[in-house]
Amino acid sequence: MAFRNLTRSLFQFTKLTNVNQRLYSSIQRKSCHITQRYVPIRTFSSVQTNDNAYRDLDTFLQKEIQLEKSAQKHPSKLPIIPNFQVQTNGPEVTLSRDIGNEKIVVKFNVTNTVNASDSEQESDLQSTGQEQQITNSSSQLKSRPTFTVDINRGGQTLSFLCSYLPNDYPDSREHNHATENDQKQNHNQENIYEDFQIDEFTIHDGEWNETVYSSDCSVIDGELYDKLLNLLEEHGIGEEFANQLADFSTAYEHRQYIGLLEKLQQFVKK
Repeated sequence: MAFRNLTRSLFQFTKLTNVNQRLYSSIQRKSCHITQRYVPIRTFSSVQTNDNAYRDLDTFLQKEIQLEKSAQKHPSKLPIIPNFQVQTNGPEVTLSRDIGNEKIVVKFNVTNTVNASDSEQESDLQSTGQEQQITNSSSQLKSRPTFTVDINRGGQTLSFLCSYLPNDYPDSREHNHATENDQKQNHNQENIYEDFQIDEFTIHDGEWNETVYSSDCSVIDGELYDKLLNLLEEHGIGEEFANQLADFSTAYEHRQYIGLLEKLQQFVKK
C-alpha cells in the first residue's frame, strides 16, 4: 500500500512537472516573440527621449518657479509670531519663549502639511480654463501642521501633541457666521479662522522616549480637557496663536517648495 501511494505521488509529481514544462515553454515562446518584436522599439525610445525629457523639465521649471515666486504672500520676510523666538532647520521649525521660571517650546515640520479648504476644492471643480489656473494657485493652499508644545517646569516637561480642527468643525462654522459681516467688508483680505485640539498629553523627565506613557485626549474627562486647553491659553497657545502659526507655516512651506524646485532645476541642468 505504501508503494502504491509512493508511486501515485511520483505520478502526480511527474504530471505536474509536465504541466509546468508546458506552461514554461508557452511563456518562453511568448517572451521570445515579444522580445523580438518590441525590445528594439523600447530601447530606441528610451535613448531618444532621455535628453528631451531633461530639456522639457528645465523649460517647465523656469516658468513654474517664476509663477510660484510671484504667488508668494511674504517674499522678503516671514510672518511674525509675537513673543516667540523662531529657529528653522530645513522643514523643521522651533518656537520658544520664557515665562517666569517656565520655558515654552513649540515644534512642527512643514513637510506634507499643505491642503486646500473644502470651499476651494468645490470652486476648483466648478471653475474652468483660466479661472481654474487662478484657483489652483499656491495662494489658496494652506499649511496646517501637527505641532508639539512642551512646558518645562522644575526639571519636568508637560508635553502636548496638537492638531488643527477640520475647516467644517461646528465651532469654526459658528465663528465664520459671526464674522460674516467683517468678511464682506474686507472681501479682499483673507479672514480664515483656525483652531486646534489636543490629541495627546504626557509628563516626562529629560527627553521624551518610547517608555513614557501618554494619554489619548479623546477618552479623558471633558472637564480635564477644557482645563488643559485653558492652561495652554494662559501660556500663549490659543486660537490667535493657531492662526499665527498657520500663516507662518504656510509662508515657510512655500519657501521650502520653491527651494525644492530650484534644486530640481540645478539637478536637471547638470
